[in-house]
Amino acid sequence: MRDEKRCEQGIALVTTLLAVALLMVVVMEFAYATQVDFHLAYNAQAKVQSAYLARSGVHMAQLILEDDARKSGLDALNEDWARSLPPLPIGQGVVAVQVQDEQGKLNLNALRNTNGTINGAWREVAERLFAVLELDIGLLDPVLDWLDADDFPEPRGAEAASYQNQASQNQASAYTPRNDIFLTLGELSRVQGFTPTVQAKLYKSVTILPKRNTKINVNTAPRAVLEALFPSVEAEALDAFMVSRIRTPIRGVTELRERFDIRPEERLDVRHATVRSTFFSVHALASVAQVNHVLRVVMQRRAAKVVLLSWYESPAPSNPTDNPTEPTQVGA
Repeated sequence: MRDEKRCEQGIALVTTLLAVALLMVVVMEFAYATQVDFHLAYNAQAKVQSAYLARSGVHMAQLILEDDARKSGLDALNEDWARSLPPLPIGQGVVAVQVQDEQGKLNLNALRNTNGTINGAWREVAERLFAVLELDIGLLDPVLDWLDADDFPEPRGAEAASYQNQASQNQASAYTPRNDIFLTLGELSRVQGFTPTVQAKLYKSVTILPKRNTKINVNTAPRAVLEALFPSVEAEALDAFMVSRIRTPIRGVTELRERFDIRPEERLDVRHATVRSTFFSVHALASVAQVNHVLRVVMQRRAAKVVLLSWYESPAPSNPTDNPTEPTQVGA
């Protein structure tokens, strides 16, 4: 009897230990699931907060540009909108905002006129820019084919047949040229010959704007663009202007002759130059609890009002050359 009682007690003890062990497993699984749910909810909240924080950065840039329009008659690198600001702490996160003058770059849409003909003056500027950047000038031909409405390629260009052949060779989905103006700079990646390396070289020097008749702001243009725009100006004069314009921007293109030290008998073509910009881009990076959100926006300043033309949102920082092929929205 005593042995049977001890046996029953042993079984009861083992059963109890097993029950406690199972209960601990259940509790641990519940605690883990609760922790996972908490982190998911926290990350979701941080994602929403970072997205709205990035938008607040864009709105801040919008207000700065509107205020600049009321105060100044020109756009230059010494103004508030162009100054680099440290990341701003807002609530539980931080936001960094950078504004760029898109009219300091060559607008590729200007290479063709509204009637479809090639704009010879802008093509010459583009050819010089590609030469300065050590890029093949022949790359401009597929750009011109992308912009025109016909299906007849330029000498080194590419129309629908070229893209279809390229797609079949790479076993990829076929697409055709837009046969109209570019919508975003990212669309350039679809043009034949524009590899990531080529795009990286062009990123700071070219832009895509919805209007064809834009001019280049000489107060904000990179040196390569100025060199392409004014091929007759000596390198030393360009270097000096790049330094002086930061503190003392020019207030009108007629001042360029004096700044470049051009003699009266020498010709200086300023038809495509301006000191006032209409189009700007804003890059806003917001971070909340290590959750990042990038917002890239193109804006147009109309009188004292700044309107959004296109924007692209990304949940994490990306390479500047990885621009979207299509904008989220385009306004007129």
